[in-house]
Amino acid sequence: MQVLAQKSPELKLDAKDWHILKELVQNIRQPLSQIARKTQLSRQTVEYRLRQMQQHNLITGSRAVINIRSLGYKSFHVFAELHTVQQEQELIRRALESPWVNALIIYSGKYNVEVSIMARSEEEFLLAYQKLMEELSIRSDLTLTLLSTLRNEVLPAPYFPHHKPEERLHPVPASVQLPLDKTDRSLLLALAEDATLSNLKVAQRLHLSKDTVAYRLQKLVKAGCLVQYRPALNYDVLGLSINSVLLKVNPLPSQIAKLEQFLRTNNRILWAAKTFGAYDYIVYIITNDLPEFHEVISLVKEKFQNVIRTYEVLFAYKEYKYSFMAKVVGQKG
Repeated sequence: MQVLAQKSPELKLDAKDWHILKELVQNIRQPLSQIARKTQLSRQTVEYRLRQMQQHNLITGSRAVINIRSLGYKSFHVFAELHTVQQEQELIRRALESPWVNALIIYSGKYNVEVSIMARSEEEFLLAYQKLMEELSIRSDLTLTLLSTLRNEVLPAPYFPHHKPEERLHPVPASVQLPLDKTDRSLLLALAEDATLSNLKVAQRLHLSKDTVAYRLQKLVKAGCLVQYRPALNYDVLGLSINSVLLKVNPLPSQIAKLEQFLRTNNRILWAAKTFGAYDYIVYIITNDLPEFHEVISLVKEKFQNVIRTYEVLFAYKEYKYSFMAKVVGQKG
């Protein structure tokens, strides 16, 4: 999920562009010839329009969604408030270089940094976090451990003015740990960084045959390791913004079930996860503007006033890093 990228002027898309984008959102790895057939355009036209989206910074890359729990890893999200801009810049530098960090987002709000760290255990996470924060002065921080993903979308259907995609939710499966070798992990890491790599290019990079790559990909999809191939979007180009909300709830099982159903199905929610820690849920909300964001927050507060104990709003400023698989996951067997 790409949250924010370098600011660009809004791009005006026509109905054909939106149809192409719909197909890319559903599977960016599918051949351009297949998209051409679905959109009733020539392959050259699809290729040209896709290049325009890339040049206007709408599509900034591609990612494979990886179920890291099947690889024996957990995801820890740290929200921190640093003392100075200089220390924030130092943390950014370290996070970009760290093989444990898969995501880094800068916010305006109580916490100005969100860092996602992938580790096999709490002890390993603590070592990675201590190394990341060494000699940095932190006013406050909190750590949330991801338990399950409730919703994980690229661009919800209401934001497509034409050719609305079918509502297909992509929760990460709660699968068991799989016996994968180093080659499987290297293959997953390559696609996590660029989901459009052809089987031939992956085969050349990993010194495998094309048929071996195809077989391993099929195995990884069937096992629930590979969840989806998606574009990384710069939502700012579409005039959209992403902001985060941390929710703490009261232990009311029936109401919590209704809240989770809301988080799974509401079309203003881009990503939502159940967590363990100071807060019980992380929610990324996508809206056209702040008034619309306020409407969503007001709806949640009104609809679930008995279950929500407290919440924290974080306004996203810039995303420096986002992948569904940290490099350390692909490097260790």
